[in-house]
Amino acid sequence: MSIPAAQVQTWVTVASVGLDPRAIATLQQIVGADRRLLALRAYLRAGNSLSQRWSWSEQRLSGYASTAEGKAASADIDAVAIAFAASNAGYSLQVNRQPRSLELQLAHWNENAAVVKVAASLARSIQRQFGAGAKPPDAETLRRALTAWVPTVAAPLAAPGLSAHGQGRAFDFQIMRDGEIVAGLDAASAPLQWDAAGWTERLHAAVSAAGRPFTGPLRSPYEPWHYAYAPAL
Repeated sequence: MSIPAAQVQTWVTVASVGLDPRAIATLQQIVGADRRLLALRAYLRAGNSLSQRWSWSEQRLSGYASTAEGKAASADIDAVAIAFAASNAGYSLQVNRQPRSLELQLAHWNENAAVVKVAASLARSIQRQFGAGAKPPDAETLRRALTAWVPTVAAPLAAPGLSAHGQGRAFDFQIMRDGEIVAGLDAASAPLQWDAAGWTERLHAAVSAAGRPFTGPLRSPYEPWHYAYAPAL
């Protein structure tokens, strides 16, 4: 049973008072009150770290490749690709080296069906705690309820603005053969395409062999293709 959008939006309005203006502006671009509530939970949980984690501006993104860090990241990706190809004849790695813009993060968040399910679950939990149609709790009580809630299954995406991809601090590797994707970025097919096929272990082995500052893969949500990047610059 879905919760009335007007009620969910009231919770968003109450709990977002005083939030970082960038997060407020991003919430206004999210389609659907449930998804706004789920994103708001992430912003509240980020706390004081939100500012340093927030995705770069378009201007900074556009110049990333020419910076020292951008060049280092490209060289480190090349090292992983070389190590992978050396151990997997006929296969190669493909990766988008450009950080993921806030606009693209928003588009993914607004379109992802799994995000909708997790967001609806959060809305139902809040309604169970505070009732339907009742006067909303005060902001602090509502914030505590949002930050304390733990989903049964984690959302497959970081809330818009908080993705490590937004600062070039994460990269997604895909397995290619003869120009075709053998193992891609679909979470539903990860157990078959990645784990059962052995690509999860092979990619990890290549990352380890390259000795570059990548750690992973991401465990929650599970993404065997996703590696965090921590340059020493």
